[in-house]
Amino acid sequence: MIAGTSYSQFSSSEAYQRQFQNNTGVADTLTSRLMVQQQAIRAASDPQAMEGPIDPATYRLGPGDGLYLNVYSAHSLDQDITVTPEGKLIVPQTGSIDANGLTINEAEKKIGVLLAREYRKPEVALSLRRMRTMKVSVLGDVLVPGVVTATAQQRLSEVVDRAGGFLKQSSLRNITVRRQDGSIRTKADLVKYFSSTDLSLNPYLEGGDVIVVPPVTRVVTLNGAVVNQGVIEFVEGDSLSTLISLARGFLPSAKPDSVEIARFDPQNPSVARRFYVNMMKHEDVALAEGDVIFVRAISQYHLQRVVSIAGEVEYPGKYSIELGETRLSNILTRAGGILPTGSIDEAAVIRRVGIGSWEQDPEWIRLQQMGPASKDRMSDDEYNYLTARMRQMGRTVMVVNFRALLDNHDASQDILMREEDSIWIPRARGFVNVTGSVNNQGNVILIENGTVDDYIEHAGGYASNADKSAVRIINARTSSYINPRSEKNYHIGPGDTIVVPSEHSDFWKNFASVTALTAQVITILAGIFLLVKK
Repeated sequence: MIAGTSYSQFSSSEAYQRQFQNNTGVADTLTSRLMVQQQAIRAASDPQAMEGPIDPATYRLGPGDGLYLNVYSAHSLDQDITVTPEGKLIVPQTGSIDANGLTINEAEKKIGVLLAREYRKPEVALSLRRMRTMKVSVLGDVLVPGVVTATAQQRLSEVVDRAGGFLKQSSLRNITVRRQDGSIRTKADLVKYFSSTDLSLNPYLEGGDVIVVPPVTRVVTLNGAVVNQGVIEFVEGDSLSTLISLARGFLPSAKPDSVEIARFDPQNPSVARRFYVNMMKHEDVALAEGDVIFVRAISQYHLQRVVSIAGEVEYPGKYSIELGETRLSNILTRAGGILPTGSIDEAAVIRRVGIGSWEQDPEWIRLQQMGPASKDRMSDDEYNYLTARMRQMGRTVMVVNFRALLDNHDASQDILMREEDSIWIPRARGFVNVTGSVNNQGNVILIENGTVDDYIEHAGGYASNADKSAVRIINARTSSYINPRSEKNYHIGPGDTIVVPSEHSDFWKNFASVTALTAQVITILAGIFLLVKK
């Protein structure tokens, strides 16, 4: 092995796992130093470890097997004996038998016949004391082709692992085991072996066997509602049911009554014809190399329709809904109701339709990074784009009067929930912001049934340049503008902003469309992102 060279290699079980990752085995790349360590670990594993008890009716003897001979009518013959390199078992004081390839039971009978010439009704018992080791050649697409040492109870996959393991292009389904004369003794299909209980697909080996691991050259593709989808190696004789079995079966959402197969024309490999197989009626079809199979799934199978509620409720989180049935009051009840610390007046239902368009909008992100919105910092186009975007975001809040819903049981406010709706119950702020042309701008403690004049009085009264006729209230929940002169019944709530403009004609253009709106949008977005985080 050349130092510094990197290899792609797997054990048989690792390679099987890679069969269903949309390729025929994408391997990790390891340095030669790590590969030597891996080989050392494999070489240190106990080759004598067995799957279970040796079956004397099936275990076949070969040169090097150590046995214990017990003859009940002649205990002087009891001793250890070994199959010779020529394949013979030598019975002391009696002779020998040709034991190569015999089962333990067959060898017992032949020794019994041999001893019957000198002993009356000899009872012979053979027990395996030591399994033989043997040399097996591993050739083809393995990390270290060559001769490896194995035992009679090691399976093909274990022996390949001792040769360094499979490469990324190694076939796992077309492995052949040949005799020394080149004839095929058996074949191995490790993909089927790992998917079933058929041990014959990963056979035991015999001394002198030659394992040939070819590269993958033919594949089919399976996509859709199956447990393991992806590219799977094709073997002549594979049927659709075989492939589904290799993929560990259908998912519960699968529609086996209309499995689609696209088959390419050998004469025109760029053109495929499509046909359908109804496996619900036990229909099956032989596959061809290159087939692309698609298993449909039931539309919206077990689709999770949920809404989120966060903030000042007893049990925040996500709740499932039934479309056309679940209403806002249902979710509030299931969430344990609004806590005393929650603000009913600032509560909002956020409908996320369209939100994603600005979350990833590069122009929006760029303008936000410029800092507070200002016409002095932006061009007219940038300023107009930003304010239009903020108004669009404000419209994601549904018009719901939580106070009317909860205090007066107003059914008109009990809106139907849609999936991905978010309910935001903020903590009650307990103040109203008074800004603009007043003597002391800032937050004023919430006044029970307070009017605009009450709050302006607490803010030090009007400034000398105040435009008293243009005072507006900005609703904390909806960002809408309220004219207190025309809407005298409006109840000022926590978080509302009272804006007193100056007599300057550009005040509302610079303030109302950007400053106040930006503050409200920030509140809305805080609720959205908190819900998403939860």
